[in-house]
Amino acid sequence: MSDRRRQQRREIRLQQRESSWLQKALFALGKAEDTREKLADTRNEEPFSYTIPLDDREITMEELEDALQSRIEYLMETVRERRRSLR
Repeated sequence: MSDRRRQQRREIRLQQRESSWLQKALFALGKAEDTREKLADTRNEEPFSYTIPLDDREITMEELEDALQSRIEYLMETVRERRRSLR
């Protein structure tokens, strides 16, 4: 196997790992959100919105989740394309 192909396979594996970790983070954020909603229900309150300060604004958890999902989709499409090119 050529060094170039070996390098490409390594990059594919690393992109798959990144995607996997982002999927786990997305899952964990969903679980945290579910738990926050259950706590609010227990207290007969409305659940508060998670926000994260970023530079001069705040982003919502929904925006973060959407960004993570977009990155996951991009990585998986890149992996599929790179695998096709190795054939």
